[in-house]
Amino acid sequence: MECPNGCPAPMETAFIERIYYRAGKPIVIRGLEIYVCPECGCESLPLRSARLVEKVLTGHMEPTGLFSAPLFQPVPAAAG
Repeated sequence: MECPNGCPAPMETAFIERIYYRAGKPIVIRGLEIYVCPECGCESLPLRSARLVEKVLTGHMEPTGLFSAPLFQPVPAAAG
């Protein structure tokens, strides 16, 4: 696949973990296939991966496990 930014190097396949939100709650998809440009870092989701994400977000796939992690939120600086 060619980079949408026009870089000359072909995009490389990578398998990643990505957080999405369904009904306001975070879910994790692990092993998601994407294409990454080795020059500019642009990421592209193949159609089969986009369809998998759609199935997950619309509740047409059951989870295979649970995910739990600490939550960090930035605190606004005090007005001075």
